[in-house]
Amino acid sequence: MASFVDDGLPATREAWPPGVLSALEEFTQGDVVPCPQLVFHGRSSQPLTQTSQDYALAYEGDMPMQISADDAPRWALITSGTCDLAEADANLPLKPFVQVSPIVDMASMDGGKRKLVSQGKINYLLHVPLLTSHAAGFWVADLRFEYPVEKGWLAPQERLKGFASERDQEVVGRAVAWLRERPAMSGDFVRLVARPVRVMLGELRSMDRAVADRLDQEIAEWAVAVDSRLAPKRVEIILLSDGCEPCAAVQTWWREAVDRMREEAGDVLHITGPRFERLDQISVADYRRLTPLAKPHQKFSNE
Repeated sequence: MASFVDDGLPATREAWPPGVLSALEEFTQGDVVPCPQLVFHGRSSQPLTQTSQDYALAYEGDMPMQISADDAPRWALITSGTCDLAEADANLPLKPFVQVSPIVDMASMDGGKRKLVSQGKINYLLHVPLLTSHAAGFWVADLRFEYPVEKGWLAPQERLKGFASERDQEVVGRAVAWLRERPAMSGDFVRLVARPVRVMLGELRSMDRAVADRLDQEIAEWAVAVDSRLAPKRVEIILLSDGCEPCAAVQTWWREAVDRMREEAGDVLHITGPRFERLDQISVADYRRLTPLAKPHQKFSNE
């Protein structure tokens, strides 16, 4: 039995509506388009957002809920992979939908959080910098919400660039991939390692911004070697730099941070390290044995 997605799908490439696939060849992941009318399914008896709370005032039960005109975003970001848009290499295109995420103005966000968003450290919020040339604001794609649109709708839409270069735009694919593949770690790991690291990073930034900035610049990502992700007993902290060794101040901070974590973990979790490695020198086999955790500020799926 075919999926409902296949029902009515053109049987050949030539049978697609005229101009749709050729128009989509101009689109890429990370392009900005007008935001469609957004709808989600909710339960009025258990509302979680303002939209569902508004519906609860007039309706009962499970139902589709439409974002009000007052809250409707102006733009949306294409999150589907570029190869999935025009399906240029497919003899028979089989993907009628494209995913988009709403872009919202978060200018009211405090400066510290704006900086974290700009640096990609809040994993579900993605800064789209070039939109300020179209309208004042701090424009951010909210990746917590992805919405399918048919390609026939997308093809004629006005397309804007949200990023200055193809290389900059690659951040979209990395952000979407991280949300899907980030590891779920145990509660003990989150409580004794991940959360203390972010607390200590916040303390460092308030006490010595220069060292905090160096740490952000020189540690490309961190990782752990664990005996188990969901029930770990042993954790080794590994700091990965890109092209050069981190400076003495950064290494000292990490050693002291791991000492603090080790002391607080006691017998619950055996914490070792830190070990400093360079991404341009570590072997692929050694890297694959690690659990990469991106930037230390970022959260895990079960936090």
